[in-house]
Amino acid sequence: MSKISTSNTGELLLAMRKYLDEFPGDTICALQIWYEGLGGCGVPTPADMEAMNAVLNTLEDWKPIGKVRYEKFGAQNSFQRVKPFDRNKLMGGGEQPDKLMVQHLFKVGGLYRAPDNRVFKVVLSEVYNLRCFEVKDGNLVGKMIKIHPTSDFAKSLVEVTD
Repeated sequence: MSKISTSNTGELLLAMRKYLDEFPGDTICALQIWYEGLGGCGVPTPADMEAMNAVLNTLEDWKPIGKVRYEKFGAQNSFQRVKPFDRNKLMGGGEQPDKLMVQHLFKVGGLYRAPDNRVFKVVLSEVYNLRCFEVKDGNLVGKMIKIHPTSDFAKSLVEVTD
């Protein structure tokens, strides 16, 4: 059961919008909104999931991207923010919160350049490690590398935008 009734579409839309406006990530699913945004307890009913997905489908700043695998929720129908999140909105402008969840620090599937010019692709983001592969000439090479997300090495990674 959630603090918000999913049968009241107007109330659900307002609550989801409020949560998503402050959500620092770029990818989300209905289960994440259920537990983190609406204070849901227990497993949502199929009707709850249908109502949340219907609201997500109506939001102009979020687009459906198909199934994405989450550490806590498994494979879920997901939505991606159309415009990147403005991090200046956090904490009243410019300040970063002390603890962002790891999934918001690194994008799964994102490319990051290390100080030694090696490029890594993040294939899985967990609470205590990032799992990455080195990328050379567009191909994943070598064994999977585990990097602690708050290590100095992880902090030195810069997102590759091209």
